Amino acid sequence: MEQLEADLAEGRITLDQLRERLKADAERPIDMDMLRDFCDAYERRVCAYSSLLRSIVEIATDQRDSDARGRRETEVDAHVTRMTAKLPLWQEQVRTVLEFLTELRADSAQGPVRVGDVSHSTAHLLAAYVMDVAAQAWESCKGIAHRSRTDPRYLYAASAARLFFDAHMSGLPKPNDLMGLLQLERAAARKALGDGRTTRQRRAEDAGGGVTIQTETVNVTGQSVSVAAEQIAKNVSMQKPRKERMKREVAEPLIAHHLMQRPHDTAAQVAEKVGCSVGVVGESTAWKLNQRRLELARKQGVDPKAIDLTYQKGGEWQDGIELLPDDRSADPSDLAAEREQELFRRIGEYAQDHPDATPEQVARALREFGCTAGDVERRQAELNRLIAQQSDDHQEDIDVEDPDTKHGTRRKWVQKRP
Repeated sequence: MEQLEADLAEGRITLDQLRERLKADAERPIDMDMLRDFCDAYERRVCAYSSLLRSIVEIATDQRDSDARGRRETEVDAHVTRMTAKLPLWQEQVRTVLEFLTELRADSAQGPVRVGDVSHSTAHLLAAYVMDVAAQAWESCKGIAHRSRTDPRYLYAASAARLFFDAHMSGLPKPNDLMGLLQLERAAARKALGDGRTTRQRRAEDAGGGVTIQTETVNVTGQSVSVAAEQIAKNVSMQKPRKERMKREVAEPLIAHHLMQRPHDTAAQVAEKVGCSVGVVGESTAWKLNQRRLELARKQGVDPKAIDLTYQKGGEWQDGIELLPDDRSADPSDLAAEREQELFRRIGEYAQDHPDATPEQVARALREFGCTAGDVERRQAELNRLIAQQSDDHQEDIDVEDPDTKHGTRRKWVQKRP
């Protein structure tokens, strides 16, 4: 089952193919593996039935610590849970095994299996009936015991173990009788399937046998294959894809290559693209040098891509940054103008959508583009300068005679009076 779920998660099979495989496994004819799983599960349930009866007898007949009855009843609840546990088979497989055992019993002409006053068509169905009766009786005794302690109409309080011991213990078959019938029926079924091994040989070979597919645990009226397939698909959809942990020496050059192309990406974005953890990115030398490169680019007014991270042979990063050669870099002034124009455009778009935003808020929103509060203030100062320059339209240029030299004229800006 885990292998099928892994195949579905990795896309090797589709949901329809998963349903087909589960259906084929559930509807296959009876074999030794199916019979072994079925019989082993019932024998474990009979062992839990035996532990249930033993615990009830010990609690009900304990004369030294009568106050421990309430605390020890949780042990009985645990035995009931194991006794009524689901079988490690599909619903169709349980039906197949029971039909096979019923036909086997009919061919033997021995009639129903009987223990005391209880009888059934097969030993396994008989054991299932007895254990269901025991579980229901225990729940009934617990309810009566609870009401005896809380309902004032009861004359005295009673314990569930004592009620079960007095009312039901004598009518239940002994666990050894049930186990004997199960083992005899198992041996007959194994012989009918053509397995002539002894019990010692079978257990020795089963211990070193191959691996079988683990299926969802269901009881006789459990869930169907289609429901299980939908549940597996739901589990797969809720799982996050796992990535293999990348070693630091492998991730270092990949981080540097990514930062050369996208220097403004965050550590989380770099980790997602490279396939490593955020911690590996943050502790890498390439990331630290890139932060210095961004700071230097802001001070020089150049594009960070115009600054290189040098890499030495042997896998060590040089602690320094330098400008790219002429054949790999553009004019710094052109790069600065282009960057400033693009940055101012983004600031303007954000300011238009958020007119009340402060420079710090704008810088935080556009930090992935290398924007700072100083850039926002510088853009605003540039806009104020352009507005002031356009407001000089009411000034004019006139010629006046120089009163000192009397030679030529000079241009003087005189403000027009309204």
